[in-house]
Amino acid sequence: MGPPKGSSHVATIFVHAGAGYHSFQNERIHLEACENAARVAMALLRNGGTAVDAVEIAIMLLEDTEITNAGYGSNLTLQGAVECDATLVDHMGRSGAAGAVTLVKNPISLARVILETSSKPLSLQRVPPNFLVGPGATDFAYDNGLVVLPPDALISPPSKERWTRWQQEIASIDLQEKQPEDYRSWFLRRPVTLNPSLLLASPNSMQHSSPIDQPVSGDMQSSTPIQEKSQTSVSEVKYSDGVEEFLRHANSRSSRTAHRLNPDASNDANADNITDTVGAIAIDCYGNIAAGSSSGGIGMKHRGRVGPAALVGIGTTVIPVDPNDPDGTSVAVVTSGTGEHIATTLAASTCASRIYHPTKRTSSGAQEEAMEEEVIFDMIATDFMGHPGVRSSPCPAAIGLMAVKKTNDGVFLYFGHNTDSFALASMSSEDSQPACVMSRSNGSGTIAQGGRAYRLKR
Repeated sequence: MGPPKGSSHVATIFVHAGAGYHSFQNERIHLEACENAARVAMALLRNGGTAVDAVEIAIMLLEDTEITNAGYGSNLTLQGAVECDATLVDHMGRSGAAGAVTLVKNPISLARVILETSSKPLSLQRVPPNFLVGPGATDFAYDNGLVVLPPDALISPPSKERWTRWQQEIASIDLQEKQPEDYRSWFLRRPVTLNPSLLLASPNSMQHSSPIDQPVSGDMQSSTPIQEKSQTSVSEVKYSDGVEEFLRHANSRSSRTAHRLNPDASNDANADNITDTVGAIAIDCYGNIAAGSSSGGIGMKHRGRVGPAALVGIGTTVIPVDPNDPDGTSVAVVTSGTGEHIATTLAASTCASRIYHPTKRTSSGAQEEAMEEEVIFDMIATDFMGHPGVRSSPCPAAIGLMAVKKTNDGVFLYFGHNTDSFALASMSSEDSQPACVMSRSNGSGTIAQGGRAYRLKR
């Protein structure tokens, strides 16, 4: 089946391989993954496939690529397991999502199945789910014929190596942080050599002639023999040692905390540190738009943690076409970065709303008209990095945004990121090959951005 004859719509596909740090050594591998995903999706679109089909197959390819943090090769949880998140949203804003799902080879396909079944009525007027998590999501995948693998089948050698290294680093940090707590307890609590049971006895039964630094004797009896402990006089306790150690630890705590929050901080320039999600946005020959995201989440995460890739409006969003809109505008946004901050700022939906009616926030908090390029910059600088919940967080605020706006005039890609790098690819049905770019910022949280336009031929 091919595209409808006489269609004026240009089919397009946009993919990204995550925001973070892509090493120069592995740059070509990341861009090849994006390029291959775009090629496969465009082949499907040219043969009449839908936007949902294209998003699914593009992300499936990224999930099957070891170097991405999605599907096979994902970051591992603290217990050493793969738990993935995925979302798929169609042109009407309907969604299917799975969170903290294990054993499923392609989480984006599970999101697709959940999306499709969510529109099928159930008996007794039950409402079909559009978001499943944990074992229930895995069961749903199995019941619907998706590939379910053994627990270790999604663990790649590099992800296992990273997990082992991070385990050792966490154990080392825990050991360092535990020691000062012992000093602090020693400093705040004086050593007690008096038998505590004496404090509960009546005044007449206490042997006042017994000094507190001598074993208790006399009328006090105990059903349990009291062990003699080493006697230490108050004058022998060196409080200063504990204080100095505690203060020394406090001064070095911030650097170790930062290291703990960023397990890859010790990696060299040849190692990737990709923060989170991969994503795709497609427009088919019918003019419909769709978007999807998939992620293995942050490394060493808590079991059951659900990231933005599974959350509609946070990691993925679509604003459908208003039937009364003469411009036929629709917008899709996918995000990547520090998931907890992206959730706090409702990044995808906020960005989509800003681009749909291009506005940016003024210093007084009002909205003023702006170009889409300005909107992306302001979204990252103000709505994300300037958000009180993000500013007050001890964790680094990382984000990458890929937005696509479709109107009657054409299709427009806008992207921005405050991470070191962001890998993207785009392709239209009129292109012979995908356009790939590894966007790199100047570092230190500076914002880099770019875009591309596909004008419709009149």
